[in-house]
Amino acid sequence: MINIMQQSFKEQFISIIYYYIGLLGYTWMMVGFFPLIESIKGVYLEQMPETFLKFFGGDMLSMTNFEGFISIEFLALFFILIVSFYVASSAGSIIAGAIEKKTMDFNLSQPFSRNSLVLSESLVTMLYTGLLVSLTTLSIFILCNLYKISISPNGLLAFALTATVFLWSIYGIAIFLSSILKSKITVAAVTVSLVMGFYVFTAMTAIVDKLKDFARFSLFYNYNPQKLLESGQPNWHQLEIWAIILLVGILGSLFIFNRKDV
Repeated sequence: MINIMQQSFKEQFISIIYYYIGLLGYTWMMVGFFPLIESIKGVYLEQMPETFLKFFGGDMLSMTNFEGFISIEFLALFFILIVSFYVASSAGSIIAGAIEKKTMDFNLSQPFSRNSLVLSESLVTMLYTGLLVSLTTLSIFILCNLYKISISPNGLLAFALTATVFLWSIYGIAIFLSSILKSKITVAAVTVSLVMGFYVFTAMTAIVDKLKDFARFSLFYNYNPQKLLESGQPNWHQLEIWAIILLVGILGSLFIFNRKDV
């Protein structure tokens, strides 16, 4: 199991660097842009439709502070989509991608079980996911200090924890899809489409009054970066729900994969 993890760490290392460079560049752009937004926020807000802000989980008041700005412009959707693509691609490679490339027979000829293969590579992906979230959060903290923007360390910690577990739940969905679909690309496309669909549904519950009561059925329910950054208090009950989704996804994938003829 250790050997599988070591190999997986090496295989994913370069791609993780590229993902982080992209996230760092966008983070830097957003943090560096905020002082300008502060100086022209009256004009900026006039050009921003209220419905548009609600779609991204904010309002006019949200855009007047950094927590609201970085959430609407980056953390609420764009950040999740980028890391979700990594998560989905990695999950797709473990089962569906290996079967598609016909490398699964070689993998299973090694002295380890199917469960060990999936669990080892899943652990690596989860660790790298946590690393991407942590590095991005640390970058926000460092850049805010460079640009003399006030932000709560406790808020950043709450966001990092919540975003990590939230993305792990997306991995649970992706690894389950990897056990039933036939290609890595399909797994990635379906997973990212589901994430985007959940987000749009959540946004619509904030815009359409008749849908408000259904917000709890979305994966994005209680994922509110601005609230986390401002309060520094994660929603522990929601974290438990996301952890259950991860667990069910992994167990479901193992159940199907162990009965799959490869």
